[in-house]
Amino acid sequence: MISESEREKLKEETKKLLDEFSKTLASVKSSESNVERESFEREEKEGKDLDKTFREIMFENAPQKSEDFIIAEKKTW
Repeated sequence: MISESEREKLKEETKKLLDEFSKTLASVKSSESNVERESFEREEKEGKDLDKTFREIMFENAPQKSEDFIIAEKKTW
């Protein structure tokens, strides 16, 4: 069991580490950028059967398949 003085010391050390980390994190420059579009990409592909395209891609990527079904085990794909 931890004594009260050790507990306080741990809290102080933890706070100090978190403060240092947050200062360091604030100085990191992000290369993330947002992309804004006039319309959603799927809206531009009018006339194309999107469900069929999605289905084809999923079956193409599936390691095991049987006719109309993907054979998968939990956490293996």
